Amino acid sequence: LRSLDGARDSEIVMGCWQPNHLANKRSTAKGDVHGFRLQCFAHTTGKMEDTFREPSNLECVERINAIAKENWERFVQDEVCEMDSYLMSYPIQVDEKNGRVTAKKGTGSLFPDTNAKILGKNSWLLPSSLTT
Repeated sequence: LRSLDGARDSEIVMGCWQPNHLANKRSTAKGDVHGFRLQCFAHTTGKMEDTFREPSNLECVERINAIAKENWERFVQDEVCEMDSYLMSYPIQVDEKNGRVTAKKGTGSLFPDTNAKILGKNSWLLPSSLTT
């Protein structure tokens, strides 16, 4: 998660494991962790779709990416609209040849309506790998 006020980034990472509910070649694990992931998908995307039940499937990955892209396009449009989802694609592109990260064409250098730089900024205290 990224705070768009430009003052801070907020990231949440959580690892879960249920030894009695493990995935195998034929099935995704179906324990409480699976249910929690589905709830997180529903909350973040504003949707509950069957494709989310198999998060390792390409169809699920493509659907999540499509929702993120649609939300970014809604977020940057001129007309203000209600957002029913928290998920947005981050407006960067990575050069396949040299790995250089730049803002996507047409986005400028700041997030809309903020002073928050899309690519972050260098810190005199922290290494750039942590701040940009």
